[in-house]
This record gives sequence, structure tokens and C-alpha cells, in this order.
Amino acid sequence: MVDEALLCRRVAVETAAEARARRMAVLIGRVSTLALLLGSWAWLSGRLLDAKFFSDPVTVVRTIGRMVLTASFLANLKVTMTELFAGYAIGAAGGLLLATAVGTIGLLHRVVHPFLLAFYSIPKIALAPLFIMWFGLGMLPKIVLAAVFVFFIVFMNTLEGLRTVHPGLLNVARVMGASPRQLLTTISLPTVVPFVLTALRIAVPEAMIGAVIGEFIAASAGLGHAVLAASNQFNTPAVLAGVIVLLAVVLALDAIVSVIERRLLRWRAVETAP
Repeated sequence: MVDEALLCRRVAVETAAEARARRMAVLIGRVSTLALLLGSWAWLSGRLLDAKFFSDPVTVVRTIGRMVLTASFLANLKVTMTELFAGYAIGAAGGLLLATAVGTIGLLHRVVHPFLLAFYSIPKIALAPLFIMWFGLGMLPKIVLAAVFVFFIVFMNTLEGLRTVHPGLLNVARVMGASPRQLLTTISLPTVVPFVLTALRIAVPEAMIGAVIGEFIAASAGLGHAVLAASNQFNTPAVLAGVIVLLAVVLALDAIVSVIERRLLRWRAVETAP
């Protein structure tokens, strides 16, 4: 008779080895793709591409190295990160709270749905000049714009998650005497957690987009303002350096949210394990 515990351990070891192999393959593929892109860019620059307008990887890396050591960069980074975090927090909280209310109160959903849909259909970039006129030239309009970008991502995903709650499960809980609060806290909200975490990941670049768009339109500080100033001077290396820094910030924040998501959703991996 085969030892069941030994068999389970063997399956677990093989599964872990396969997972490591897949991660390594993905890493190799990503590094190879990045190397190919950078190598192609370096070779084409000065040959088929005008080096003045396309620069090259070495020049851009040197520009980043010089830029991050300046006091102005740290000041601009602080402004953009403040706008991003404030807008992200406000938009995520607002989207989560309103989606919970709309998803659990049928009458409220029927009342506000057409208004939310109409507002959602407005191109968000078109709101930036209005926010600048309403809230001035400081950080507030950028925070509001970032919050609007984040709000709809979180709202739509949370509302969709609430719609996936099985009505039969809610009915059984009601028959057993569960209150509306208990239905929300023990059934609806745990069901919607994966949807919310996915929305929070997607919303990270959206918050950055909102903040940078606001800085492009009217600002005296921020990474977006620095990129715009460099483009007005036709300083391609500085423009690309600023874009890469913005990308690095978004990737770092996405990695942090991904770690939180994996920890909070560890139970899903347990459920799907053999």
C-alpha cells in the first residue's frame, strides 16, 4: 500500500518545483525581452532614428542618475507622490463605500445608476481643466482628478463583486435570523474581497495618470511638470528619464499591492491545492 502522506509530500514537492520552473521561465523571458528592446533601441539610435529626438539607453540612464541626485527631483517626487496617495485613498474609499451602499440597497441602485453611468462616460481628461478652474493651481485639483480615476475602478469592481453573491446563500442566512449587517459582514464583504483587491491593483496606474494629467495642464511642481518642462525644451533624455521614473514608481506600488493581495488571498491557494 502506498503511503498517502508520502504521496502527498511528493506531489507537493513536484508542484513547488513546477512553480519555480514557471517563475524562472517568466523571468528569463522578461529579461530577454527587455534586453532585446534596449539593444534594438541602442542600435537604431543614430542609424535609422534621429538620436536628438529618440536618444539612446545609455544617455537616458545617465540622465536618470544625474536627475535623482538633485533637490528639485526629490521635491517633484514628493509632490507627485502626495497627489497620488491622497487621490488613491480618497477614490478607493469613496468607491468602496458607495458601491457597498448601492449594491446592498436596491432602491439606491435604481436611483443613482443612470447618473453614475453618465458621469463615468465623460472622458476623465476633459474634467482636468474644470478642476483647475474650480480648485486652483495647487495640489488639490490633481488629487481630485486622481481620486476620480480611482473611484470608478474601485466602484465598478466592488459592485460587480457584490452581484456575484449567491441569492440562495443570502436567503438561507435570512431564514436563520441573520440581520442585514450580518449579511453584509459575513457573506457579502468576504465575497467581494478578491474584486476589491484587483481593483486596488488596477487603480494604482490610474491614480498616477490622474495626477500627471493634472500636472501637465497646470502645475509648478511634480514629476509631470518636470517632464512637460523638458519636452518644451526638446530635451528627449530628460523626458524619457522622467517617464521611466514614473513607470518605476507605479511598478513599485503595484508590487506592494500584489504582495498584500497574495497574503490576503492565501486561502484561495489553499482551496485550489491538490
